[in-house]
Amino acid sequence: MAHDKIVVGVDIGSTKIAVIAAQGAASGSRQNNIEILGFSEVPVPAGAVVNGSVENIKQVGSAIKEALAEASSRSDLDIGVVNVSFSGTHVKISSQSDGVIRPSASSGEEVTQRDVDQLVDDMYRAKIEPNFDVLHVLPMEFVVDNSTGVREPVGRTGIKLGGNFLVVSANNQSILRTKKSLADADQALRCDKLVFGPLATSLAVLTDNEIKAGIAMVDIGDHTTDLIIYQDRIVRHIASFPIGGRHITSDLASGCGIQAENAERLKKEYGTAVSADIPLNIEILVNYLAGRTPKQVLKKNVALIIEERLKEIAAMVYAEIIRSGYLDKLIGGIVLTGGSANIDNIEVLFEKVTDMSVRVGYPENLERTAKADAVSNASFSTAIGLAWAGLKSIDPRVKSVCKPATAFNTGNVMHKEPVKETKEPVKKNGTFWDNINSIIGKKDDSLDDY
Repeated sequence: MAHDKIVVGVDIGSTKIAVIAAQGAASGSRQNNIEILGFSEVPVPAGAVVNGSVENIKQVGSAIKEALAEASSRSDLDIGVVNVSFSGTHVKISSQSDGVIRPSASSGEEVTQRDVDQLVDDMYRAKIEPNFDVLHVLPMEFVVDNSTGVREPVGRTGIKLGGNFLVVSANNQSILRTKKSLADADQALRCDKLVFGPLATSLAVLTDNEIKAGIAMVDIGDHTTDLIIYQDRIVRHIASFPIGGRHITSDLASGCGIQAENAERLKKEYGTAVSADIPLNIEILVNYLAGRTPKQVLKKNVALIIEERLKEIAAMVYAEIIRSGYLDKLIGGIVLTGGSANIDNIEVLFEKVTDMSVRVGYPENLERTAKADAVSNASFSTAIGLAWAGLKSIDPRVKSVCKPATAFNTGNVMHKEPVKETKEPVKKNGTFWDNINSIIGKKDDSLDDY
């Protein structure tokens, strides 16, 4: 970890821009922590970011500018370099493999770190769908000659070096709009790393022990739910589902006959994931329309609506974990994060559906300060993870899992101090529910159908 380095994370979400300025702790027991120097959270207008993709460059640029100014004021920093998130339905995941003949192998030299990094760099030219750019290359196992499943190839001797990789790509027009929104905020702003949002979040909410033992992180965002599986400190599987917190809000709006903004408030203030213990006689008054008498809504009905949608999400996640082949290797179980992870008793529901250990994840390893307390919630998890991405490696076996920073400059940049074979991409739509029950192979009657 790079001590004393100052890093800034900018999380571009569907509803808000979150910014974190942080610094790596210098020594002693604090060396695995980060200190929060500044933070901000600025809403983005409805429709400015849709399904994780920037649609209105001016509106998003204006929100980024405001958020950076607020974080700069709180931290007393002149922010010129940032790490930025990308996510959404335009992101695709594929499994690919590649291999090279090492030019120095004939002299009997061992595999070097340079060999491994060159193999990873070559994967950025992998064959993917038109109009998509490779943004992450995540190595799983390597191959050295006839030895497969090699975790650490450096130091081994062999002629051929190969590897199996998870390749994360994104629509290049969406990425271009993200870069333009940064330039609109500040022409001198430079993007150091562009990081897949759920991957950044995992850096903030998962412990080192969980990543080693085996863990499934489930990030329930506004438009999508993302799954990342770690085992033996390696990213083994990534999947995304086009369903998230916004769908819960939509269900409440429809079921209770209220507007979306009232439903969102209802979800946050009174929502719970388990309806069984809610009495039938508790009523909630909802001011759903100006000048009208508040509407009476049963808390039991609110819980039932939320519960049914969360059962669906939990079942999708569980089926995908089974499909990945890592179910029996996830000693740590599931960690839930994202805005909807704040719903009361959500971990209880996920435990019933999946029969796995579940906890709600919040940012880990923060120096305990008033600023840290203010950001120790799901709203800032991705932004904190973006800061971590500038302080520690996502995979220490390689130089970087991110596309080189030179690809992400927003314009005329000035750094301000101090500051092969392709498998099918993971599908986000299709006939999932046609065979989910056969994939899961079990049903919890206490939760009704799911």
